[in-house]
Amino acid sequence: MLHTLRQIVQGVNQSEALDDALQFLVTQTKQALETQCCSVYLANVEAGHFTLMATDGLAQSSVGNAVIGFHEGLIGLVGEREEPINLANAHQHPRFKFIPQVEEEQLNAFLGTPIIHQGRVLGVLTIQQADARQFSEQEESLLVTLSAQLAGVLAAAKARGQLTAASSHQRSMVVLQGVAGSPGIAVAQAWVERVAVELEDVVEGQHQDLDAELERWQNAVLQTREYIERLSLRLGESLDRDVLAIFDVYQNILNDNSISGAVEQHIRANASAETALVRVAKDYIGQFAAMKDAYLRERATDIRDLAQRLLYFLQQRAHELTEHEQPLVLVAEEVTASMLASIPRDKLLGIVSVRGSSNSHAAILARALGIPAVLGIADLPLKKCAGRDVILDGYSGRLYLSPSAAVKEEYARLLRQESELQIEFEKNRELPAATADGRRLSVMINAGLAADTEHYGGGADGVGLFRTEIPFMIQDKFPSEEFQFQTYCNILNRFPGQPVTMRTLDVGGDKALPYFPIREENPFLGWRGLRMTLDHPEIFLVQMRAMLKAHHKCRNLRIMFPMVTNIAELEQAKKLLRKAHAELQDELGEHFALPPLGIMIEVPAMLYQLRAVADQVDFVSVGSNDLTQYLLAVDRNNARVANLYDELNPAVLNALNSIAQQCRQYQLNFSICGELASDPLGAILLVAMGYKVLSMNAANIGRVKWALAKVSMSQCQHMLQKALNLSSADTIRRQLYVDMDSFGLGALIRPGQ
Repeated sequence: MLHTLRQIVQGVNQSEALDDALQFLVTQTKQALETQCCSVYLANVEAGHFTLMATDGLAQSSVGNAVIGFHEGLIGLVGEREEPINLANAHQHPRFKFIPQVEEEQLNAFLGTPIIHQGRVLGVLTIQQADARQFSEQEESLLVTLSAQLAGVLAAAKARGQLTAASSHQRSMVVLQGVAGSPGIAVAQAWVERVAVELEDVVEGQHQDLDAELERWQNAVLQTREYIERLSLRLGESLDRDVLAIFDVYQNILNDNSISGAVEQHIRANASAETALVRVAKDYIGQFAAMKDAYLRERATDIRDLAQRLLYFLQQRAHELTEHEQPLVLVAEEVTASMLASIPRDKLLGIVSVRGSSNSHAAILARALGIPAVLGIADLPLKKCAGRDVILDGYSGRLYLSPSAAVKEEYARLLRQESELQIEFEKNRELPAATADGRRLSVMINAGLAADTEHYGGGADGVGLFRTEIPFMIQDKFPSEEFQFQTYCNILNRFPGQPVTMRTLDVGGDKALPYFPIREENPFLGWRGLRMTLDHPEIFLVQMRAMLKAHHKCRNLRIMFPMVTNIAELEQAKKLLRKAHAELQDELGEHFALPPLGIMIEVPAMLYQLRAVADQVDFVSVGSNDLTQYLLAVDRNNARVANLYDELNPAVLNALNSIAQQCRQYQLNFSICGELASDPLGAILLVAMGYKVLSMNAANIGRVKWALAKVSMSQCQHMLQKALNLSSADTIRRQLYVDMDSFGLGALIRPGQ
């Protein structure tokens, strides 16, 4: 039976048209189960009914015409219950509905299973037989398995707009869900970018002249270097130098002797330059793609992108940057940094990628440029997107293909509203952060390459989180003490007289170093953050010395340890810090005080150790992103479960409130530096809890200050108390939106929220 199942699934997947796939399914299933009828009904959500789309056993004239309501008949019952229904005599069931046109009078036995994709019922698969008997467990298991396999096929068909009735030729709106990669909204036509040359298209060959072939390879490398430099220059007016360092990563890959040397070795063994490049590239791509670490896996995309650029120039093609006349949304199988950079900034409104995650260089650049992005839309019909009207919602991770007039109108209104509000936000950016009744607050920024903070336009009271791993990531080896010292001085000097909190090296989990891979089954629960650096004091001490030297010069540093699980780790880290401090004082011949020391609260275990923490550090900062992830056991970069990641989950809100209460009790300074603080709604709740220091991406400073200035402390606390008494994130969100609207903050509520 397993062999039969595989054959059916393979045949369905190989069918080019949905109608053919469904007809193949019902015919083959009927034969495999030796029954008299097999049919498939698909859900039409807008019409509120199921439509018979394929059958082998019922009247063919009813296909596309026979419909049954979501709450009617046995088909509706299967959809309601979302589970199989197995009946010996369907006609005797109270929910049976007689539909003359389908001609099923002689069929008594009925087995129906729902077709469900990501929690939504897409249709119902049924088998029927004249004999009044229940179908066996084996038959039921096979039908359930087929339904589960069919769900993916139907989801993809829905994305292509093929789930409407056969007589409909209009292009209907399709809503696809991905991962929100960068916030914002874009309304434009889709521009589908396809790679000019694929590694898989290369036919293996040999060369006739070694010197000529080596020269061809070296020229291709040179042309690729020049092309990347042109991309970097094109973005140079829009981005800071530290963000443009992404292209330095590309240049470093080109400089890598192991890769270039391997290509030349294959060439010397008589392989053509194209063949040599493809062999080496595929080897490296395979190694990176197999790694568990999310950030490191994304480097396979960088290598493929570069290899295809090299291949392009090997084939002696001239690459001119396209000049687009109309604004567009860039759509691709996998958007790369070079694709994004090749489109003029004033024409690029958003990016959509079938593959990729928030760790990709394209996502990092999108956030830095303030371009909305949605990633990981596996069901996106790429071939049918070109020139199609789209709406990209980078807040919710949704993509609307051929949006309806009503949806277009709503998003057009939203864009106008956001444009008007942005003027108000900018006015508030430079004002002191405070509630309507004068409660003063401190707003800081999260700084670093991988966050939405590169366009710092002022208005912050300092840096609440500087991610020191970024200088490590853009190198091909561990950076020297002098390099780190200069890097830290640069950021400290940008905020003279203001506190700058630097987090010590935090790699592992969703971040990795290309020259120091960490291979683990579950990296988020493994060797990351302080755990790793304590095991490598030679790395940790160099960073401590560089930080302390920068503090000695600038006097505005605060040091923070990430991923602390217990007090023993904290004591060990402090011991190493004191060692570095003593060494520097001896070398400088001068005494200077240690900077304030703190830890990040992101491991749930620390919620129960704050009393002991208060005796060890000067402050704590809540990393709400990881804390939420660990509390809810959800990888927010995984599109399958991203909907479960919700910082308004009652468990998260109660944990954050508990931290604030304990810190006040133990007289411990506390702040928060996760994404929740960047959301005006989240900021209001945090202020009500007692968080007076909020660190966020720079783009949201004006928005958050504007929202806080509209509400009093008592109104904030009113919203918080209601939220803490509710039992689900959805009900909390709905109640908070009602309150926001009553307090004059309704403009911040977006469609679909």
